[in-house]
Amino acid sequence: MDRASQAGRSGAGRSGIVVVMKNWAGIAQANGLTLSARELDRLVGSLAALEETFRPLVKQLTPDLEPDLELHLSGEAAEDDE
Repeated sequence: MDRASQAGRSGAGRSGIVVVMKNWAGIAQANGLTLSARELDRLVGSLAALEETFRPLVKQLTPDLEPDLELHLSGEAAEDDE
């Protein structure tokens, strides 16, 4: 029996949600960003915190919601009225 079918069989009856956080440091390095270790740690920490904050919010989205394709800034509305 191949590994895929064994994995499927052994997991029968169990369910679980696996949340994989992005490897921000790996992504930066793969894109050729030349950052010091200190800069990378600072950025990775911020990105990980944002991801951790938004993941639960994303789970609340339903397929019937449409994305907002325009950016509406509060200052922009005041300028348009002039």
